[in-house]
Amino acid sequence: MHRLNLTIDEMLIIRYPVPGIFLNMTRKFKAIIIGTVGVLVLSGCSSKYRVDFDSNPSGASLVCNGKNWGYTPKSLYYDERVKKHKTLNVSSCSANWISGATKSYPQNLTIFSSGATVITAQRPDVEGYEKDVQFSLQVQNSNYQKRQAQAAEDSAYQQSRNANANQQQSYQLQQQNYQLQRVNSYIRYGY
Repeated sequence: MHRLNLTIDEMLIIRYPVPGIFLNMTRKFKAIIIGTVGVLVLSGCSSKYRVDFDSNPSGASLVCNGKNWGYTPKSLYYDERVKKHKTLNVSSCSANWISGATKSYPQNLTIFSSGATVITAQRPDVEGYEKDVQFSLQVQNSNYQKRQAQAAEDSAYQQSRNANANQQQSYQLQQQNYQLQRVNSYIRYGY
């Protein structure tokens, strides 16, 4: 059996037996691949069970089984088998504020068939509340700046894509103009 070694570009072009007829599947193929990947990604996320961990004040470190997951609010995704139970034990998770205050999340967190649960840990009434509120504001400000930077990056990327598309369109128009000039020249002068 003979094995073909083709590049991805060669695989995207289907040649029909009729000479001179080529069907370039590049755009259609890309759309199919992107659509398939999108469905897989979305279905992968939807089969997980989401728990949104929050704290009051927000900005506490979320620690579960000794692993720091970042600052609250934070979403963690559990295996879909969790949906078969009425409750989920999240007592191994705790909110840890910068002041040293700590609060464990409950042992029996209610599971909803709709697919998500939100749980908020109330900070215990101990010293350092002002420090925790100040840190919460810093975390919120940092998150806001990250979102702004991401939005600026996305905007710059889109502008770059638009500029490239405009350049390609301009080049195509120049090529068409050149072809028209050649046809006109041929019609007028015979060459």
